[in-house]
Amino acid sequence: MDGDSSHSPALTVAGAVALVAFCSYYLAVTRAGSKARRQRRRHPPVVGTVFHQLYHVRRLHDYYTALCREQTTFRLLATPGRRKIYTCDPAVVEHILRTNFPNYGKGPLNSEILRDLFGEGIFAVDGEKWRTQRKIASYDFTTRALRDFSNDVFKRNAAKLAGVVSSHAASNQCMNFKGLLTRATMDSIFTIAFGTDLNTMDGSGEGHRFAKAFDDAGEYLLLRYLNPFWKVARLLNVGAEATLKKRIKVVDEFVYKLIRARSDELSNTKAQDHRSRDDLLSRFIQATTNDSGTVDYKYLRDIVLNIVIAAKDSTSGSLAWFLYMTCKRPEVQEKIFDEVMEATNAGDTASINEFLQSLTDQALNKMHYLHAALTETLRLYPSVPLENKQCFSDDVLPNGFSISKGDAVFYMPYAMGRMEFLWGKDAEAFRPERWLDENGIFQPESPFKFTAFQAGPRICIGKDFAYRQMKIFAAVLIRFFVFKLRNDKDSVTYRTAITLAIDQAMGDEGGGDSSYSAAAVMAAASLALVVAICSYLAVARRDGGKQRRRRRRPPVAGTVFHQLYQVRRVHDYHTALSREHMTFRLLVPASRGQIYTCDPAVVEHILRTNFANYGKGEFNYENMSDLFGDGIFTVDGDKWKQQRKIASYDFSTRALRDFSGAVFKRNAAKLAGVVSSYAASNQSMDFQGLLMRATMDSIFTIAFGQDLNTLDGSGEGRRFAAAFDDASEFTMLRYLNPFWKLARLLNIGAEAMLKERIKIVDGFVYKLIRDRSDELSNTKEHDHLSRDDLLSRFIQATTNDSGTVDYKYLRDIILNIVIAGKDTTAGSLAWFLYMVCKHPEVQEKICREAMEATNAGEAASIDEFSQSLTDEALNKMHYLHAALTETLRLYPAVPLDNKQCFSDDVLPNGFNVSKGDIVFYIPYAMGRMESLWGKDAEAFQPERWLDENGVFQQESPFKFTAFQAGPRICLGKEFAYRQMKIFPAVLLRFFVLKLHDETEIVSYRTTLTLSIDQAPYNLALNLGTSAPGQQALNAMPSWMGRRVGRMSWRTSATRLGAEMTNSSAGLFGVEVGNLASFPMEMCSVGHFSANTFGAEFANLSTVRFDAEPWLRY
Repeated sequence: MDGDSSHSPALTVAGAVALVAFCSYYLAVTRAGSKARRQRRRHPPVVGTVFHQLYHVRRLHDYYTALCREQTTFRLLATPGRRKIYTCDPAVVEHILRTNFPNYGKGPLNSEILRDLFGEGIFAVDGEKWRTQRKIASYDFTTRALRDFSNDVFKRNAAKLAGVVSSHAASNQCMNFKGLLTRATMDSIFTIAFGTDLNTMDGSGEGHRFAKAFDDAGEYLLLRYLNPFWKVARLLNVGAEATLKKRIKVVDEFVYKLIRARSDELSNTKAQDHRSRDDLLSRFIQATTNDSGTVDYKYLRDIVLNIVIAAKDSTSGSLAWFLYMTCKRPEVQEKIFDEVMEATNAGDTASINEFLQSLTDQALNKMHYLHAALTETLRLYPSVPLENKQCFSDDVLPNGFSISKGDAVFYMPYAMGRMEFLWGKDAEAFRPERWLDENGIFQPESPFKFTAFQAGPRICIGKDFAYRQMKIFAAVLIRFFVFKLRNDKDSVTYRTAITLAIDQAMGDEGGGDSSYSAAAVMAAASLALVVAICSYLAVARRDGGKQRRRRRRPPVAGTVFHQLYQVRRVHDYHTALSREHMTFRLLVPASRGQIYTCDPAVVEHILRTNFANYGKGEFNYENMSDLFGDGIFTVDGDKWKQQRKIASYDFSTRALRDFSGAVFKRNAAKLAGVVSSYAASNQSMDFQGLLMRATMDSIFTIAFGQDLNTLDGSGEGRRFAAAFDDASEFTMLRYLNPFWKLARLLNIGAEAMLKERIKIVDGFVYKLIRDRSDELSNTKEHDHLSRDDLLSRFIQATTNDSGTVDYKYLRDIILNIVIAGKDTTAGSLAWFLYMVCKHPEVQEKICREAMEATNAGEAASIDEFSQSLTDEALNKMHYLHAALTETLRLYPAVPLDNKQCFSDDVLPNGFNVSKGDIVFYIPYAMGRMESLWGKDAEAFQPERWLDENGVFQQESPFKFTAFQAGPRICLGKEFAYRQMKIFPAVLLRFFVLKLHDETEIVSYRTTLTLSIDQAPYNLALNLGTSAPGQQALNAMPSWMGRRVGRMSWRTSATRLGAEMTNSSAGLFGVEVGNLASFPMEMCSVGHFSANTFGAEFANLSTVRFDAEPWLRY
């Protein structure tokens, strides 16, 4: 599954939009039909719906491209109102951008969305306001003074960029190359626009704060195109709109301060000295100041900010794609280098300053191949991949299609660059030569075919300005560096945003969340908000009627809008609400009520006292039954009682206890072996995934009597495990997507993938069940006892008198046990490892306790130590038990659980619950309540579970709810503790764990179970430390017999790294050499990583960047 998709509300949005689209289909078609009959109007063909568009949001522009190959002009069905027409036809593009230019413009659709940030700047207005600004800007952009000034700025920042690159490379630090390009272009355009250097490349505080606020504001503005209810959010000042308002305030304060200072400076300067200021702000102040000397600060702010946004993101994004394409085509890079050297004639030994001086306009104009390579990049990766104009009055396009007033017409530079009818059979190939004639001279194409800079009266006035900056930056970088992809197998794609930026997951610092994930959250949240607001009166009226019947409801603490907005920290959001109200409601659509509680009395009421009135109910059954069938976690009543009875007996047998104990010990030893082998080869590893596979192997052996061997990379087992994990994630999405049944009916999206994954799971499981059933039926009765796995036991217990086996029933029972024993245990162990790293004294105590309880001796091997972990020894480990329980208090495996009410009820706190209501209790929040655990509730303190003699003391299961309580209390509680104690005992006996980076922030993913986020933290495992018993390393595989200095590795997924250090020369003889490798993000000396780019250079011995020659190789 996608890294961030498991809990994205995108599918919620998709479901909602699908319903609207299908409900409005008839209306849309009949409207078009009636118009056609009345007026003989012809409309573009409908090729899909906004549902399909939203489903393909991650590859939106490729989706448009595929549609364009079928229809060059088309529509997508949407809700009634403005229609949206999409085209790749150059004739249509020319019609809307030039031929009938007055009839197409930004219109209210764009100006309303853009105005808060861009005001009445050139990109947000039409008519006279546009013409006035265009006239002034056109003049300024053609002056020699601005040309020379901008050239100096570009060269200065290109030199600074190369200096930063060199310093990173020399020190082998990681760097964010795309971010560096963004900062370099921001510094350039800001200097040209405002006459002030932001110095964001140097990390300037105030300038960096402005740049960050400006970038954020641009992103939040994009969300308005996806959120049809952004005006409601702005009115309420909530969500992204509230954040946008704050960012604009930061931008305005910074910009207005500059404008006032420049205006005052110019007013105090003699007229003839005005020419000394070449920046655009000074020029606009002079051009717009009226006769009375009044300056319109707001107007100036709007004009200049529009120029900044036009030049920053587009240029930096294009340069990033250019570097990527030249890495894919090294011969292009070589040709550019040769051309640059020939055009500048600077010589091989020229310093950076000398080379920059040689980058004259004449030299740049000679660089036809570089110009062609940049243009070819823009053809395939245009800065603005999708652009639109709004129609002001009814019109007919050149292809005969009718356009109505208010319709938006989108043309698609990204898709147009890939059309074979425009560019030939090699349209998708990167070939700069297509732009050159037989003499190597650049030949432009029609701007209505190559639309990267728009066309007609609105053609980009900064086109030459942009080419000049891109050519200067590219010439400097390729003159002094050779670029290559760090990994040719890396998949590079775009983020779906207004501009076509390389996806942040390609190596940017600070998180891999794509912007449209936030967009999906906001779109879903907005829909939920509207539903909540529309249903508020209905809810209030219903509550009013109930109050007349003396019914009391829990207080409303928020809406589902707030909950969805907080989706990435939803459990902390619930915790904050619980500190105000132990029991509360969130406003939801007028159907089932949702009540949340942290009150142990309420928990006891629904889980034990009135158990019969609360269960899974149809709400949970419908969501989970496709995967889990009629298993114990989805059913109520007799079905639940029957399975509970059989499972209770089996989980209490000595045979299963011994069998599971042996499996846990074997897999704990195997886990330690895998860790050691990774350490030996310095490979990266996914530690959380390793824990997940180890627990999967364990539970699968116990449930089915067959070892999946996912730890060893077994193909069939890994395929089943991956399908099972995916199916669990897709099942979880049903809780977020109220329209999943529609998607299932249509067999689309996550529901189609869920169906495929379940098919894989079923094929694997049914084969096991049939084979085991046949094996047992062909075996003498007394030999059945030799099979200790749960499947064999359930086959014996459920086979009827005629010998018939219900395969579906067995499949459901066993899969429910697998899900209970896999994710929860693996997640809890990952959190436990994190907590003992934060508290090394706890780790030390556990190690000593394990040594003392097992009495295995310091020289015991891993196998010998594992075998010493008897039930008696495990029962002595009170401190380990307390540390695991304390972990589960703060990080419960299931952070949020619910029961559905079957008939009207009154809770112990006096609140009424109606039939059908869902009552959620919140283990995550309960573990953090000071009212339950004291002032140190959020502290990790295993001692709270021990008495004065160090003996573990239980708490009420209605206060500590990690394993549920009452009749449904987890059957596998002791089973889970046994596995969790064996694995840490082995790991902490032979390894010392520590955080690789104490400053890293560790958080959770919002899923059904509380797992660590996919990019949380690094661990280090030390061998041969001073902890008791950890110097007995003869248990390790044969590679430990070598003389080892130091080995380290870091991971790529959960980034749980391990570092094994030899600190005892006595064990290994004389220490030899430091074998530490650089972290995986770094290359060897002379290389560096930058997103997917690495730059190589030979000469690292220069003293001064601008004084010594740089050699290229």
